Amino acid sequence: MYESLKLSIQSLQKSKYGKGNKKKLSAIMHALNRANSIFNLDKQNQTNPESIKQISFRNVSSEEQVPRILDEFMDDFEKECLEKDNGNAKNYSLFSVTSYKIIRTLDSGKRRGLLSAHALNRLNKMFVKHPVKYSKQAIRDPLGLAFVITELAIDIEKNLSIPYEFDQTILDQMMPLLQRYYVQYDDTVRTILEEFSSMPKFKLVIEIGEKHKELIEKFLDYSIARLPLETRIKKAKSILEKIIAEEVDSVALGYYENLKLTFSDETLRPHLSKIAKEMPKTNRRFANTILEEVSAL
Repeated sequence: MYESLKLSIQSLQKSKYGKGNKKKLSAIMHALNRANSIFNLDKQNQTNPESIKQISFRNVSSEEQVPRILDEFMDDFEKECLEKDNGNAKNYSLFSVTSYKIIRTLDSGKRRGLLSAHALNRLNKMFVKHPVKYSKQAIRDPLGLAFVITELAIDIEKNLSIPYEFDQTILDQMMPLLQRYYVQYDDTVRTILEEFSSMPKFKLVIEIGEKHKELIEKFLDYSIARLPLETRIKKAKSILEKIIAEEVDSVALGYYENLKLTFSDETLRPHLSKIAKEMPKTNRRFANTILEEVSAL
């Protein structure tokens, strides 16, 4: 149980077995304390710690302590939260951020890359059994989950020198959020990246860069193609209209980047071409160039 994990880490901090990981264990405890809201802790056990059976780290090597703690935390989340039907986006988001903070206590290298891959694989299995419960309006919490998924994938590629291949389950779980963003915003990628930069990340110091952009575009490409065709046509037409009406090329470029996400959609492309051909030319070369490109799809 979660309370047992926290007490066990506290005991480990005081014992000779945790001597080599003092800073890591301190950072992990800080992260776990911020995740308390996920769990419904037993009140009796909270007031009587002696009744809680602790985890033994006696036979766990110093190098394996962090991976063991991560597994215990993930097990607790699944048993004490997901199996009690509390797999909403808010809980998943806080869980994923906490897991990533545990992983980041390790130095860069193969061990950390493997642990990030393990975390994504565990998350994928959780999604299969306990799909994310999205609210109709909230986007901040599921965006936090998407942020951690991109961070873990980047961490894997950085430390193992191989790109992470996403299982369809993860893509499906992020799809409702990405579709919501695409329909709501005309410069979707930029909007998501800006929100990544501004969202509270529990003191994680992370620079949002090109790799984040590549992954978000990949997720959007998957998600947009699964919207109803009528919705895709309506949105594409709206973006094209904004491109030809926009007087600032840099703003129009953002719209164009959003529109490009649909160019690989074989079903949509004929409709895109037809819409572009029917639109009037403008007095701006940039907009006309885009219309010509889309007309030729």
